[in-house]
Amino acid sequence: MQHIGGVRTALFNYFFARSRGGAFVLRIEDTDRSRFHPEALRDIYDTCEWLGISADEDPRRGGSHGPYVQSERQELYREYAEKLIAAGRAYYDYTSAPRGDNAGAEDAEGAEDAAGARDGADAAAGADAAAPSPYNYEGRDLTPEQIEEYKAAGVKPVVRLLVPQEGKTEFEDLVLGRIKRKNKDLPPDPILVKSDGFPTYHLANVVDDHLMEITHVLRAQEWVPSTPLHLLIYEAFGWQPPRFAHLPMVMGKDGSKLSKRHGATSVIEFRRQGYLPEAVTNYVTLLGWSYDDSREFFSRNDLEELFSIEKINKAPAVFDYKKLDWFNGQYLRELPEDRLLEELLPWVEDTGWTVKPADESDRKRLRGLLPLIRERLKLLSDVVPLTRFLYENVDSWNAEDLVPKKATAADALRWLDGAWRVIEETGLDDEDAVDQAIRAAAEELETKVGNLMMPLRVAITGSTVSP
Repeated sequence: MQHIGGVRTALFNYFFARSRGGAFVLRIEDTDRSRFHPEALRDIYDTCEWLGISADEDPRRGGSHGPYVQSERQELYREYAEKLIAAGRAYYDYTSAPRGDNAGAEDAEGAEDAAGARDGADAAAGADAAAPSPYNYEGRDLTPEQIEEYKAAGVKPVVRLLVPQEGKTEFEDLVLGRIKRKNKDLPPDPILVKSDGFPTYHLANVVDDHLMEITHVLRAQEWVPSTPLHLLIYEAFGWQPPRFAHLPMVMGKDGSKLSKRHGATSVIEFRRQGYLPEAVTNYVTLLGWSYDDSREFFSRNDLEELFSIEKINKAPAVFDYKKLDWFNGQYLRELPEDRLLEELLPWVEDTGWTVKPADESDRKRLRGLLPLIRERLKLLSDVVPLTRFLYENVDSWNAEDLVPKKATAADALRWLDGAWRVIEETGLDDEDAVDQAIRAAAEELETKVGNLMMPLRVAITGSTVSP
């Protein structure tokens, strides 16, 4: 499922591409077949559609640089791997059997989804680079006789990049600045093609970025250790590498990497809870990027125009669920009435309070409630607890809710009796008369108006929050 970190990377790529007048490319990286699931692919498309991320080129739309699914580009990767072998920059390794595709742990698969932008950016989202492998170069210098023995035993080799042991590899990261690595400190000879014939991320990503004319790569900081290896592959092919920008981590408020223990992290969960795509897009784009020190609200059109790599922060971003709720509430208050009605109706329909789809009388009733509940909405799902008492009989209460803070149950009962006498004597037809009578009763009971209103609210609605 698409999680916040990967979605943030895709949004950065999308807005960067749009701001530069480039093309946004969606590429499906599915070479790690053990991790491929059709439903995950559907989630990529659904997430992009919900957030309004419209690709100029992708597997469904096509384009001049396809195919855009890596498993459909196998022959291409084999061709380029053979070129590296012929140039002495890669070699067949038979020693990693029987599971050659697992040797060299820096061959981090992951990144099944990658978004890229020509004259824009390429994102490899959601993949964690693994720890260095125990490989010790034993496959470099096999004799012809040893190779024949492996072949006779049915061993299928992997293809490894020949990493030089001398010199260093360096690059200018557009976010982090100058980064240098001694070649001898890089992971030893990472795998480019696994024994099953599928390429690793290293080879496939470099080949695809070059052939798809990707000029900038925006991806998670987890990929910094792999970037020197990618640059060596570019150099081995004689290709000009793209510019790199490694994005800050997204952390929980406890300072650790954002994960399920912090709460919802996938877009589909936020969608199910009742967040608006505009609010999610706005808030997530501010995780590690800021236009200035004060502005917080940006439409999609604003971000397509204003986004720039120069304003990406180096420091980790902190995901604040309360801040996202606040953003969502602000967006809900600004929605046109017709749009808000259409967004809320499914939540009411799913309770069984209306026919499905809602008929005109149901729509009219909910529309009449909008002025009463709009200011209290943080999520679309809030419409259910806010209006439940109008659709269902209230027949149970939480006794603690009836007692205001710093009061006793006896106090609450006395105040509730006083409020109810007002309703019995004054009725509900004249709002001003009810208000004046409640205030008079509060003064008589020597308490605040709110201490009469809260028990009354809970008694009528079953909730401490209501219209």
